[in-house]
Amino acid sequence: MKLLSGAGTFNLGDTSFRTKTLIEDYKTILPLLLQIDNEFGIWDRQAQSIFYKRFLEQTTRFERSKDEDLAKRGRTLTNALVKIGLVDNKRSLSTVAIDWLNDSLKPMDQVEKLLGIDNHNLLFLRQLLKLRVYDVTGVHSFYPFRVALELLIKYNTIPQRDFLTLIHLIQPTFGERRIELTINNYEKVVTNTQVFAEFIDDNFPEDVQSKEKSVSISDLFNANQLDRELFDQFFVNRKTGNSQEAYFEFVTKLLAFKKESSLENLHSLISISKNNQVKKAFGFGKSVFKPQKSVSKFYKENTDNMLLSDNNTDIYTQFVLSKKEDIIKEYRDMTKRTFNLTGLFDFGNGLVSYVNQDVFKIIFRNLSLTGTSIAQIYESERDQLFYQDISISAILNLDTDDILSHLKDVLRVDDESQLMNAVISEKEKKLKVFVEQKFPKSKILQILPLFSERQDDEIHKLVSESATIPTIFEYIIGIAWYHISDENFILSQSLNLTLDGNMLPLSHAAGGAGDIIIDYKEFTLMIEVTLMNEQAQKRGEWEPVLRHATNLTVENSSKNVLTLFIADRLDDNTINIWRAVAGVPMKSSNRDEFAKLVKIFPLTNNEIIRMLEQSVNERKLIKEINSTYDNYATNFDLNWRTKILENGRL
Repeated sequence: MKLLSGAGTFNLGDTSFRTKTLIEDYKTILPLLLQIDNEFGIWDRQAQSIFYKRFLEQTTRFERSKDEDLAKRGRTLTNALVKIGLVDNKRSLSTVAIDWLNDSLKPMDQVEKLLGIDNHNLLFLRQLLKLRVYDVTGVHSFYPFRVALELLIKYNTIPQRDFLTLIHLIQPTFGERRIELTINNYEKVVTNTQVFAEFIDDNFPEDVQSKEKSVSISDLFNANQLDRELFDQFFVNRKTGNSQEAYFEFVTKLLAFKKESSLENLHSLISISKNNQVKKAFGFGKSVFKPQKSVSKFYKENTDNMLLSDNNTDIYTQFVLSKKEDIIKEYRDMTKRTFNLTGLFDFGNGLVSYVNQDVFKIIFRNLSLTGTSIAQIYESERDQLFYQDISISAILNLDTDDILSHLKDVLRVDDESQLMNAVISEKEKKLKVFVEQKFPKSKILQILPLFSERQDDEIHKLVSESATIPTIFEYIIGIAWYHISDENFILSQSLNLTLDGNMLPLSHAAGGAGDIIIDYKEFTLMIEVTLMNEQAQKRGEWEPVLRHATNLTVENSSKNVLTLFIADRLDDNTINIWRAVAGVPMKSSNRDEFAKLVKIFPLTNNEIIRMLEQSVNERKLIKEINSTYDNYATNFDLNWRTKILENGRL
């Protein structure tokens, strides 16, 4: 990715691309781009317009406008895919993108398996590890995702604001040594010897002639009266000294109001805060405060304003961040959402950390943070590494044997074969703790009725904005069954979902299997869920549910297999079809074998709610279901059609 002239930082998308369900939307966009490429062979305005029209036909998540430039929308909608190497500038799909669409990504190697992620996560991790940001000349570059990894390896947990701001302020021209020095310098913030604003000002000055400050920001504010000379060392405007007059007047009046919150001081503060230079320097280009006529109402309406905190150094923090905000404010959210797709980061509670610190610190140590080859080669030639489907070990030139040896020590196992079990156990432990805290039975009972009422906004608010409603329904049903089930099972292995580092859903996982597959000791339970209405179920669910149930029954022929089909409402024909197929041998689509008895039992969302409310033991229900099939399998004649044709002499 090459920075445009005048750009202060990189961006991983386009500001017009507001969707948060990235995996689902990328999976929709890529096949359409493949169609367009095959039909037109060129990414011109006509191809761009037709692409965008077709995309709108397949989704309802984007606003429509009669006056919009369809070609421009087609370009901006696909920019994010260019940035991470899934398509090139001409919107031709890369090798790795085609493999992803076909569920044929290069299989995980030994190291990748130990990350505890799935193939969707893996795709974005591989691509982000390869992603370089180049300067305008296309010569100098750095790896933003690797910088993110390096920060967390060194500091474990970092405030999201610090994490994203720091990554976005690094420039491709810094070089390996300066980037490492910047990361090391952040330790002053971690140890509270420097506030973040001072760190930003010292490590990302507005010009190279920035002078060394004679005191700390705390010293400035601890004095009885602001020292103008010292003040000007911190509150700088390189373009004009006139702004510093406004800065000093504003800070002086702010401190006076905080010391004596009189109506007179409030009016004086509000008056200077309307100054445009003050707005840009302290209010992120907007109004610094929400004006009120009384002091009490002013404090109430501005209770979260950092400028009014008891710590006066926050004034400087706001000043520094406000000035840098113009550069990075549009792009931090897209960076967070894209990094989140890897499943490596926990972005909870305003912080960011690794999901599994011990494992990641070993795998991602000694990373190169800057690139070597020029952008014209690295990103223009389709046979380059950036567009290829290769493993993390190949991307980073990892010593697999050395990593596995160290991981055995860290995870306290004697043999490499035990490493995977240790990783699964750790992920399962984290997921179940998360479920008990975030989604106890009472919370699930609050959420489930919302699907029937289609209160989508509330569902996103309570669960996640990064997944579609059908995906969230699948996730919540899986957790509901965890609360219902009297028998313990491995939840993380049962959900066929891509999860982020916070253990929240991103997308249905790749592979074409059923939604939820629970491998109990005595039997296997598959749960298929849908929000399709009664009529749509016939078109959209009959074939895949029957195929999944048949394949699973054949593959697990040594165990009893039962499928539950859960929908908000059930179609009568669907109910009876599921019963009827039990009397017919069904052939697997994966093997040349028949399942003698395919059992599919339908349930509604309300019935799941009642099971939770009444603490119904799932064993009793399953026993009752199974008992009705005891004598159901018949001696079905697989040659019945052939015999009719032969008797009819056909």
